[in-house]
Amino acid sequence: MPRSESPIVVPQQRKVRLDKSEVMVLRAHIEDWKSVKGKERSRVLLAIHKEASLQAPTKEKAILKARKKIYKQWLQNQSRRKQAPKALIKYGRRWMARQVLIHTHKALIREETGEMAGKEREEAEAMAERWNNEAAPPDIQAEVAKTKGADMIEHFTTEMFKMAGMRVCVLSAWKDGNGKLMLGGHDFNEQFGNGKSFIKTRDWDGIIMPEWVEYAGEQFNCDDAEEPQMVRSKKRVQRMLIQLEEDANGWPILPDAKEWKHAEQQHLI
Repeated sequence: MPRSESPIVVPQQRKVRLDKSEVMVLRAHIEDWKSVKGKERSRVLLAIHKEASLQAPTKEKAILKARKKIYKQWLQNQSRRKQAPKALIKYGRRWMARQVLIHTHKALIREETGEMAGKEREEAEAMAERWNNEAAPPDIQAEVAKTKGADMIEHFTTEMFKMAGMRVCVLSAWKDGNGKLMLGGHDFNEQFGNGKSFIKTRDWDGIIMPEWVEYAGEQFNCDDAEEPQMVRSKKRVQRMLIQLEEDANGWPILPDAKEWKHAEQQHLI
């Protein structure tokens, strides 16, 4: 009988794990690698290979040489990943499932563990995704407008002046939790660059606001007889520093603040 031949065993290629220090080098140069092509990219890869090889857990030349292909594959994989563009200004966190559940079904939260049931979690996550992609319910929007609207607008106008030298005056309109139309004028131009207020130097009440009232009423389907409430952002004025008298030894003497308002006492502290 012919002697049976032994099967040929092909060794499986092991997946090489990069050391953390190697990955740090690759991450530091990934933008350099992505910004060039052709021969220039090959030269950049060679420089990355030399630097990352110094961090490799082995000094064997054959293994270090083979690592160049691994580095290239890592750079290619990372370049294919699509990352969501970052917003220029971050006004707040995205809606999360737990936040949605708190606003909609507080009774479903387990007080003992602070966790949600599986079904409720899925529903809350789906609702959070809908709020982020479309819009939150009117009552949630009204709460955000009331508690954060003015601060968000001030942050926006300040950043636009600092980053782009742009002066901005914002007209706002929204409905509060009771369905009442709220109108706002937000002008912070006096707070930076020795600027003058647009609201104070133009016919705000005679020309601009009447047009805005008419427009906002049409957009929010308000009755003509309904009187909207006007809201204006107040300029934040820095308080004057208090000059304290000194005793014979040069120590400051605190004034008697019993008759002061609470805000004034806090300012002194």
